[in-house]
Amino acid sequence: MEFRVEHVLKMARLQNAKVLGGSQGLSNIIKGITIMEAPDIADWLKGGEMLLTSLYPILNYTEAEQREFMFRLADKSVSAIMIKNHRFVKKIPEVIIEIGEQTGLPIIQIPQDIPYVDVLYPVMEELFNNQVMKLKYFKEVHDRFTTLSLTDTGMEPIITTLEQLIGNPVAIYDRNFVCMTPTSLYTLPILQQEHIIEREKIFETKFPYYWITTQVTEPEKKSVYQVVVPIRTVNRIKVHLVITEIHKELEELDFIAIENAATALSLELVKQFAVAEVEREYKNDIIDDLLAGKGQVLESVYQRANLIGWDLDRSYAVLLFHVKEEFTSFNQQEMNKPKNLRRLQSKTFIYLHEAIDVHFSDAIMRSRSDTIILLLPVDSQEGKEKNWLPAVKDKVHGIQDNIRAKTKDIVVQVGIGNVAATVMDIARSHQEAQEALNLGGTLYGSESITAFAELGLFRLLCQYPDPAVLTSFIPASLNRLVQSKSAIKKDLLHTLEVFLQHNQNAAKAAQDLFVHYKTVMYRLERIKEISDMDFDNSEEMLETRVGLKILNLINNEEEH
Repeated sequence: MEFRVEHVLKMARLQNAKVLGGSQGLSNIIKGITIMEAPDIADWLKGGEMLLTSLYPILNYTEAEQREFMFRLADKSVSAIMIKNHRFVKKIPEVIIEIGEQTGLPIIQIPQDIPYVDVLYPVMEELFNNQVMKLKYFKEVHDRFTTLSLTDTGMEPIITTLEQLIGNPVAIYDRNFVCMTPTSLYTLPILQQEHIIEREKIFETKFPYYWITTQVTEPEKKSVYQVVVPIRTVNRIKVHLVITEIHKELEELDFIAIENAATALSLELVKQFAVAEVEREYKNDIIDDLLAGKGQVLESVYQRANLIGWDLDRSYAVLLFHVKEEFTSFNQQEMNKPKNLRRLQSKTFIYLHEAIDVHFSDAIMRSRSDTIILLLPVDSQEGKEKNWLPAVKDKVHGIQDNIRAKTKDIVVQVGIGNVAATVMDIARSHQEAQEALNLGGTLYGSESITAFAELGLFRLLCQYPDPAVLTSFIPASLNRLVQSKSAIKKDLLHTLEVFLQHNQNAAKAAQDLFVHYKTVMYRLERIKEISDMDFDNSEEMLETRVGLKILNLINNEEEH
């Protein structure tokens, strides 16, 4: 319990003391007591002292000087001024009483027969006892939270103990100010600068804290203060400890408990971080062995996976999420700075991890450089029927939309391997996902979602990286069309490609191209005239379809 001015007035020797002004400051906390023996006393005060004086040091002050002197004492947060009339100061100046009333600085008159020691000693004894009590309380609280830290019971017992000690609700919020304690009835508003309230520090703690205001509805609707304590671990804020001042005002002893709770929470987070790091490395080693396809360590992989609850008897498909910068005229100069790029990629990785957790909660995840590897469980029957792929692509689209909404400078490209029926096939699925990722970027752009199963002939064509070798597979008739100087050459090539995709059905091609049927027939006739192509020759049509894919592949590689 804090020692206040009102408690001094209840002492037996001060029953006849009179409060002449500043009665609204009787709840001021007393942190020390001293005798004013010189007019420069304000230069030596630390704040919270009660002053004993006869006013003799300022006997010759003018009214203006007395006024200025009183304001200086108020600015120094003096808790009260106790005046004993002296034979040199018959009457306490009105200006002193006036400033005391104005600033909330109690002006107390004590009888002339009371020696200073009759006030000094009892007050100092109370302050000393109060300090001893605080030290005892600090040790008791420290021991309780230390015990909780050593028992490794998590954050919830720490929060519950703090609530019991301070008599106010306590909650934990994550770094984005999302409540992590569902039992909390008091929500934290979206933090904005104008919500932060300037209030005098009650107690200096090792952890910084600030005040904000919020509205509560229970037991009645009203505005209350909240104390927010950012808990930092490994040089970054992990959680926020939030105390809602609804049942009683927080005092110094409460902040002693809050400081110890913050220390315990910080230690708990460090432990969680260390455990998570060890667990992550353990899981990464298992995944690396699976992706490497080492048959000799397969039995060991099964045993290690079983320890952490992974079922390797299921079928899995490998997905690769590749994070890359998207250069634009607006951001290229900034993105050339390696530090900015690392910062953007780091933030995007956090967003990407969170989005993947939401859409693929049962998957196994591994990060490597700028790529997240995902082992996605796939039911074997679904894998055979290929029903799993459209649903997976829909979820991946959702993840890309989520990332695109949060950052404009980073894009996510995805490659999907075929289903691995056994553990030994996971390495093959990983290789397929990598090929799909590489080809997808070349064929479909930087935000492509490419499944290896849908690449078809492109997989074979990519075995010939030399463009000269590839172009040798283009039939002569298609080459004549490509080399022609027709003004509508692009339209003719696109019409031919769509026409062949629809198995030479001109009506369906017209629908797909959004043109009239006669337009398609006209373009087909022009193709025949230029290339001498025979649409009835199935062999030539197969060569033409392959040739068109080769042209698409070469054009996309040139663009990239």
